[in-house]
Formats: sequence, structure tokens, C-alpha cells
Amino acid sequence: MAQKKKTVDEAIEEVAEKATGGLTGVKDSLAKAQQSMESAKSTMQDAYGKARDRAGVAADRTRVYLEDAKKYLSEAREKMGGMAEKSRDQAEVLYAKSREQYDALSEKSKDVYEKAKLKVAEVDFKQKGDEVVEYVRANPGKAVLIAVAVGFLVGYATRPRD
Repeated sequence: MAQKKKTVDEAIEEVAEKATGGLTGVKDSLAKAQQSMESAKSTMQDAYGKARDRAGVAADRTRVYLEDAKKYLSEAREKMGGMAEKSRDQAEVLYAKSREQYDALSEKSKDVYEKAKLKVAEVDFKQKGDEVVEYVRANPGKAVLIAVAVGFLVGYATRPRD
């Protein structure tokens, strides 16, 4: 079964969803680090004002909490690096697809321009002008009505908008 080509908008939405998932992991790691930092702060505050022998225990507990915080911050950094790499890869893919679409559209535009240029070159404007003058002489009423309608349309299309 052929795989359906993604549009640029679908690819951007996919990158946004992946980034949101990555940011959730980073947010969780940062929240854990913040909690560990707050626990360390709380432990230090508890130790303040207590006996000296309790200070050693508090310092050990604080050290453990700070190591946990370091670990969680390291996890957050790794997740952010992975997320940045995935985003860069997706951006490169999107750029390549956009470039292909641009090149195809550019080529098609050149072809259409060349065809239009050939058609305009084939038209004999002197003959067409003579045909119009002959039609106006043969049908003056219709010619006036057509001129009024065209004038109305041009006026309506070019009038300033509020």
C-alpha cells in the first residue's frame, strides 16, 4: 500500500506534537529537580537552630537531595538535546519538501508563461480591432450595453473600500 504524502501543515503539526511530548518530559524532570532543591532547602532550614550532631545528618541528607537534583537536571538536558535534534531533522525534511514543491511550481509557471506568450504573439490585434469596430457598427445597442456593463464592473472592482 502506497504511503500517503504528508502536507507541510501535517508535518508541522507532527513536529509540534513531538515537541510537546518532549517538553512534557523536560517539564517533569525540571519539576523533580525543583522538588529536590526545595527539599534540600527545607532540610537546611530544619537543621538551622538544632544541635551540632544533627547538622551532620542534615548535611548528608542535603547532599543526597542535591545529587538527585543534579541527576534530574542532567535528564532534562538530555531530553532537550534529543528534542532539538528531532526538530532539526523535521525542519530539514520540511525544507526539502517545500523546496521540491517550489521547484515544481516554478517550472509549471514558466511553462504557462511561455504558452501565454505564444498565444499573445499569435493574436493579430489590428484584425481584432477591425472586428470590434464592425460589430459596434452592426449592433450599436448591444455595444453600448456591453460598454456600460464593463464600465460598471471596472468601477466596482477599483472603487476604494472602507
